[in-house]
Amino acid sequence: MRTLMVLLLATVASVSQAQLASDSASRLCQAASQESAYGALVDEMIESGEVALTAGAELLSVSCAEGGTVLGQMVNGMHAENLEYAVIDMGLSLSGTTVSLDGQELPLGEAMARLGQRGSGETREFVNAYLDDLADEDFNPNLRLSLK
Repeated sequence: MRTLMVLLLATVASVSQAQLASDSASRLCQAASQESAYGALVDEMIESGEVALTAGAELLSVSCAEGGTVLGQMVNGMHAENLEYAVIDMGLSLSGTTVSLDGQELPLGEAMARLGQRGSGETREFVNAYLDDLADEDFNPNLRLSLK
């Protein structure tokens, strides 16, 4: 019985992910490319029941045009407010949350670092500074909660 329930939940999750990818990926990618737009769109999608509050990693892994992802759009565009929403407001962990990048599942921090290495010098500096900020308890209050 438990196995049947797990299979049913997995099927529902894969169907909702496929629906999300086909119906909303372009909206997510566009919002990720515009400073401060991502949080407003995701809040709207959560309120409408289109995505769950716990879907942060899946949303960052959504494929965008030209083989990129929502996370890639944020990093390449150096959209700090979008990243703050995605990581802090959605409660993601740089080491404990995995995202899809180039067909691999990577810890969020490692995926961000790889995206930064691929970018310009300015992008690398942005990612390095941002990863430092996210590791700071004063900047990222989720760290204080997770350490208790």
